[in-house]
Amino acid sequence: MPNPPNYTEFHRSITEELYSIKDRIRNLVQHWPTDGEHKEIAVKSLLRRHLPESVIVGRGFVVTQSESSTQIDILIVDANKPTLFKDGDLLIVTPDAVRAVVEVKTAQRGTKELTETFTKLSQIENICQKSTGRDSVFTGLFVFEGEHDDCEKILQGIAKSYSVTNRPINCVSYGKETFVRYWPRGTEINSAEQGSVWHGYKLPEVAPSYFLGNLIEWVGSGDVNSAGFAWFPAIGGKEQYRSHFLPPGGKPTVYW
Repeated sequence: MPNPPNYTEFHRSITEELYSIKDRIRNLVQHWPTDGEHKEIAVKSLLRRHLPESVIVGRGFVVTQSESSTQIDILIVDANKPTLFKDGDLLIVTPDAVRAVVEVKTAQRGTKELTETFTKLSQIENICQKSTGRDSVFTGLFVFEGEHDDCEKILQGIAKSYSVTNRPINCVSYGKETFVRYWPRGTEINSAEQGSVWHGYKLPEVAPSYFLGNLIEWVGSGDVNSAGFAWFPAIGGKEQYRSHFLPPGGKPTVYW
């Protein structure tokens, strides 16, 4: 019998590839307009390689009849929807085209900075929801540098943002080992009777890849039941790696 694929090592290699691309770009060009621009390019390069062709990965703005969003680091839109403006990877679109918005940061040094980033993401989701009437936008934060000890600060930032916007942040990748995901009521983690919750996980070397998998599941309509083994490879499921949880309106709590 042939040996089965090693999906855990595959996902570790995705994480290493992402950081390698980031360093490769930085080594070739030392002077970027902003410190984070080459990191955004690295994340977009990885996303384009794995996301389906039904979406376009770029950066840009969402506009409505009365307002415009702030600039979005990574803007993922439906390829079957029209764009108001497209030049290179710069996109200007109406809310109906938006599938996901992601902010990319080198680091987030405290709860205040995290809260500001989460609030920005939530406000963009608000713009889309008010226009379309649908809660259909993935919001995520990707941070290159950070330790798992900061997981409680991440959840505190999410809680403070949620108290202002009432919009959940879907996923956070923080460094190479911290992953946070929002579980709405009725999903596989929560029964219909249980409330929504954020879980923080310690997933060494695969947190960025889990972020990618969740984004693919969202925008690509991936079938977790039949293909989850490939995108979420933690043996026995990642719930055994939970370290923190946060209910909406509550406080972060440590599992262990």
